[in-house]
Parts: sequence; C-alpha cells; structure tokens
Amino acid sequence: MTLAQVAGADFTRAFLHQVETGRSQPSTRVLRVIADRLGAPLDYLVDGSARLLDRELAVERARLALLRGDAERALDTVQPALGERFGLGSDARLTAAEALLALGQRDEAGVLLEQEDRLLRDRGDRDRLRRIREIRAGRRAARDAAGHERLGDRALREGDRELALEHYRAARILRESEPGGAGPAGEA
Repeated sequence: MTLAQVAGADFTRAFLHQVETGRSQPSTRVLRVIADRLGAPLDYLVDGSARLLDRELAVERARLALLRGDAERALDTVQPALGERFGLGSDARLTAAEALLALGQRDEAGVLLEQEDRLLRDRGDRDRLRRIREIRAGRRAARDAAGHERLGDRALREGDRELALEHYRAARILRESEPGGAGPAGEA
C-alpha cells in the first residue's frame, strides 16, 4: 500500500513517513488505524513480527497436515490463527473448514465457509473466493509454477503484496523442484 492509502483522511503522508522512519511516535489510535488499513494485528506494529510469524507457521503446518491426510492435527494446529483478520485469518479459517469437512463435520464447515465467503466478497479477494468454491466442490487446486506466477502478478496489480509474495514463493519452490530446475547455489 502507498503512504497515501494507509494515511487516508486520518493523518498526513508526511506524518506517516515520520512514523515509518522512527522520527515520530504515533498514538494508540493512529496505530490502530494503521493496523486496520494494513490488515495486521495491532500488536504486530507494537511488538514486531514474532507473534504473526507464529500464526503464519501454524497455518502452513496445518496445510501440510491436511496434505498428509491428518485433518485432526490440521484442525488443532490452525487454532491459534483463526482469530486473525484478513489474509492470514482467512487462510486459517479456510484450512479449518477443509479439516472439518475431512472429519465429516459438514455443518460446522459450511458455517465457517459461509461467513468467510461474505468477508472475502466484501474485500474482493477473488483468489480466496476461488478456494472456497474448490473446497465446497471437494477439489484441491493443483497449480503449476506458471499459474502461481500469474496469480502473483494479478495480486500485485491489485495491490495485495502479501498475496503476491505468497504466489511468487510458491512459483519459485515449484520451479526449483522441477527436473532440471535450479537447486541450491552452485547446482543447476
């Protein structure tokens, strides 16, 4: 997001730049506005990224558990991230819904998917809305590196840098794992 987008009508870009560079200390109200606009928890801005990183790890570990067929572990693992907002929280709730479906708890999964569907429609998050459709249809999207790159490009055009980064990382990992793909430094 640009400084102007984060600042909005609440404060100036110059003030936000001073906050960003450590030359000004924002009030709690200003931090709340910034956190809300960034879709980040307030304590992420105050305490740093450790708490958020723990929740991101929980979501990824839960996704891996699902891929291994361990829905119960996935549901337990994703719990700490369910209360997060926007991207990470949506990913956590969609992962939980998939786990609930795998455990035969269709009603609970349906409620979770319906609530998330409304939130994602309000935010215009087409990629995660597509994931909801795939979950409801019982499909798991298999994307190749090029597909992730296209999704990354689209997310970047739409201003969702976090989602773009996720897709670019996935594309890189897939390309590295392709036969003849670049491995660690010095390997071809």
